[in-house]
Amino acid sequence: MAAIALVCFATKSHWLTVDVPQFAIAVKLSPQAEGRLRGTPITVAAYFDGDPLPGQGTYSAPFRDVYLGSIKRPVAQHGVATFSKVKIPRSDWERLADKNYYVTINTYSGGPADKNLLACNDPINQRIETLRGKTIDVFCHLSEEVF
Repeated sequence: MAAIALVCFATKSHWLTVDVPQFAIAVKLSPQAEGRLRGTPITVAAYFDGDPLPGQGTYSAPFRDVYLGSIKRPVAQHGVATFSKVKIPRSDWERLADKNYYVTINTYSGGPADKNLLACNDPINQRIETLRGKTIDVFCHLSEEVF
């Protein structure tokens, strides 16, 4: 009986979420940023949202009216943050007018007090199907290099 309950729970859990297709972000640092940020964690955040079916939206600025969630991934030693095994709520996904929802990417280092802030050519704002299975390059400099 316990085995049956476990199978039902696993199946029900699958019904409650939708898998996000895997994608990756390769962070390319300027020489100055690479030298100064050696050993400093760099994070890539992905935000998922989309436009609603008529009457299904909820104002959620700065996101579109159907906010699906977000996830952060550290940039690994090889310079890539991989987004795999990510799930979004099926109840929100079903409210989308277009299931090819948006993904906004933001890349940053350290915290608000960090003097070595990154300025990147993101935020990337693309539809999920354009990211599916791909690695997208993001080029970053120290903010002081840009201004």
